[in-house]
Amino acid sequence: MTKDRWQEIKNQIKESFEVFDEYSEELDPGQAEVIEFLSPQGKMMAKFITKPKLLDKKTIYSNRAGSGVKVDYIYSQDDFVSYLEAFIYSDEEDKWRKLEIDNLF
Repeated sequence: MTKDRWQEIKNQIKESFEVFDEYSEELDPGQAEVIEFLSPQGKMMAKFITKPKLLDKKTIYSNRAGSGVKVDYIYSQDDFVSYLEAFIYSDEEDKWRKLEIDNLF
């Protein structure tokens, strides 16, 4: 997903629904732009996440019983990946549930 497409979706949400919170949050690594709004289905949240591209994952372990495992992630300095996640708030569970968003927007 591109930044321009995210702006289109965000404007569409602002025009169509009641927005009650909009903020940014820092991820490790990366950043997310979040918009929370009230739709006919209930309270929803859309996150546009941008993070560095994962280049390699190295697992460091020992063959001894009871020893720990360490995973080192190597991220690109130049390439970034962006994607959209959508959530709906579940009153029964009192938490956010992730939606499949293939054809949502």
